[in-house]
Amino acid sequence: MRRPVKGGFNRIVLRGLALAAALVLPLAFVLDPPDGDLTELGGYAENRFGPRTPQAIFVPPLAEAARPGADYDALVFGDGFSHPEAEERHGRYGRYWTDHLRNLTGLTVGVRAAGATPLAAYLASADFRERPPRVVILQLSERDLGEPVGGLDLSTVTTPRPHGMTTLRPLAVQPLNRQPRSLERARAQAWNPPPIGHALDLLVKALPRALLNVAGGPVEERSLAYAGLFSSAAATTTLFRAEDFQPWRTDHRLLEERRAGLHAIQDAVEANGVTRFLLLIAPDKGTVYADFLLDPPPQRSAVDEVMAADPTLQAVPLASGLTALAAGGVRDLYAPNGSRWGLEGQLYAARAVARTLGRLGVLSGATDPSPDVAILPCRPGQGDCTPARTQTD
Repeated sequence: MRRPVKGGFNRIVLRGLALAAALVLPLAFVLDPPDGDLTELGGYAENRFGPRTPQAIFVPPLAEAARPGADYDALVFGDGFSHPEAEERHGRYGRYWTDHLRNLTGLTVGVRAAGATPLAAYLASADFRERPPRVVILQLSERDLGEPVGGLDLSTVTTPRPHGMTTLRPLAVQPLNRQPRSLERARAQAWNPPPIGHALDLLVKALPRALLNVAGGPVEERSLAYAGLFSSAAATTTLFRAEDFQPWRTDHRLLEERRAGLHAIQDAVEANGVTRFLLLIAPDKGTVYADFLLDPPPQRSAVDEVMAADPTLQAVPLASGLTALAAGGVRDLYAPNGSRWGLEGQLYAARAVARTLGRLGVLSGATDPSPDVAILPCRPGQGDCTPARTQTD
């Protein structure tokens, strides 16, 4: 009596596997390989949301992972806006604002992960005492401000703050003028091994949304009031992290507390009297595109407003400039398939940082107005040989 039961169970398993193969294999052959963090996290197809314009990359990267004992003009503590993360597939390419900053200014740029190498530990290290950089740049994502900034315990920093900063000669801007390469996003090709695991993951995430109208996931597809903001096939919708629209972003009291903590970090960095501090808060995608949504959020992020209310906090405002660029017709400021900057956003951030370093006296000749739109080598016949330039200064 047991054999038929076992045989029946085996038949059910085999039929289930056959059904899964019938669904997954054809899908795997037509899906573009995963590329964006939002498409992968939310189970959306790269074919719809992947950018159709090329990236500008530097091979090898111009900014480097900071090495102990090395001298840098600028040392950046940041997240995936500033450098490849551990799971980044394109880690060997330089496509970040840090690479563009080095190319535009000639500064030597070292990059560290803020979480893995806490800033406070660095400030207490022999490296900082013996080889202080001209500027420490702390890059945070806007969403990080929802909680107290972690990994920055300043109790280990005991150097008293001087009465003022030592006046050093500004570093002359010496652009490298490296020409970036053009990199197209990978497409589905029948002769390549199909991403079966990606196809299965997409089905698991997408089917409940498509068949049962299940909502509340970490990624949202939202309708745009204007077409042309992104180069993806999905012309009138794009993807956001659901947390981009959380109401804490309008809480002035909370943001003032975060600002005070960031100011304490600034004081600790500048306690040696030589190194300047610069704060770079990368606006979340939902903050920049809020006014372009068909159903916009009822309130707007106040992060830049609150940070700017303290003129002694050395921060680079980015949100309003990025929004102005989007309104001016610049596409892919953020990747349509991801939560971080595309090519244009990366270059805008690099130029904004360079101008601020000029105002701080770290750089000379960095404050001249310049276009904030990256220009790739044109492709004859593709309609992009006379791109529009947008000026935001």
